[in-house]
Amino acid sequence: MADKNKNPEEEEVNFFRKKENWWILIGIIVIVVAIATPFIILHRLGWKITYNQFNKLGVVGDFFGGTTVGLFTLASIMFVIAAIVMQKKELELQRKELSQTRKEFETGNNTAKVQQIDNAFFNMLSLHHQIVNGIKITNGKVSYAGREAIEQLKDIYEDRFGQKQYFLENQNSGLAGWLGNSHTRREHLNKLFNNVDTINQEMLDEIYKDFHNDYGNDIGHYMRNNYRIVKFIVNNVADDKEEQEKIKEETGREPIIGDKRYYFGMLRAQWSNAEFELILINSLYTENHKFKELILKHDVLDMEETKGKQTASKVFKLKESMKNFRAYRKLIEISK
Repeated sequence: MADKNKNPEEEEVNFFRKKENWWILIGIIVIVVAIATPFIILHRLGWKITYNQFNKLGVVGDFFGGTTVGLFTLASIMFVIAAIVMQKKELELQRKELSQTRKEFETGNNTAKVQQIDNAFFNMLSLHHQIVNGIKITNGKVSYAGREAIEQLKDIYEDRFGQKQYFLENQNSGLAGWLGNSHTRREHLNKLFNNVDTINQEMLDEIYKDFHNDYGNDIGHYMRNNYRIVKFIVNNVADDKEEQEKIKEETGREPIIGDKRYYFGMLRAQWSNAEFELILINSLYTENHKFKELILKHDVLDMEETKGKQTASKVFKLKESMKNFRAYRKLIEISK
């Protein structure tokens, strides 16, 4: 339909825009000239060949050959040049098609990688929920499972921390002084966990070590799974080409270029408040420094204050909204 609607003048213009058409046209003209030249010369000389002049045809043949072969050779050269020009254009088209095919392949390959990483990531989240649902503890005579168990574990950890601090401040009261007065107990916990910089590294390591010894079998695999999910995101999602090359060099993996914040956000969406707090506390334990480094470097928990952030050096400041972690602030904030 498009060819039928073309203007003849436009077709003529397009014809003369192609270099190979010019070479072909020149070659045809040379051939015509080559064929016509001997006849024009004979006509101009008035030499008419008769039956009795056949013995002179050899001379005539030499004459025709001498006047046409050079022109035919020239015409052949024109056609060869036209063929070269056409082959050059075909090669350019092939290169463009190959480049387009390569781009399409890379696009398809990148899409497949994104799908592969997404599938693996969401499978890990599914496993996360299975682990949460499988957590079971007994506190006193009451059994807890799932997120209720995690909530109890957080309370147990804080109670042990409060108890330790209470004994340091009230050495003569003993365990009865802590357990016997719920008001004093609640007041002491509020003082410890709702104020700034009340927890130091030595205290945390001591309390968390005992806590892990007692409940590590119940929650240790949960913490390790969260660490592996964070590590998976860091090793498989790069913010830009430069980071992609760096990860590939360090790990041998082929990460995608994407938004890590999206994956960290999806991970955080699976956590309850108690999980969020226990995960941070677990990372602050000295033996889990690798987890802490990942959390702070990539702000996995979305608790970094970015307003007025210095760019000349690495600074990590806790958001004002992270009130539940003010007691741990000096263990979280870094400035180098």
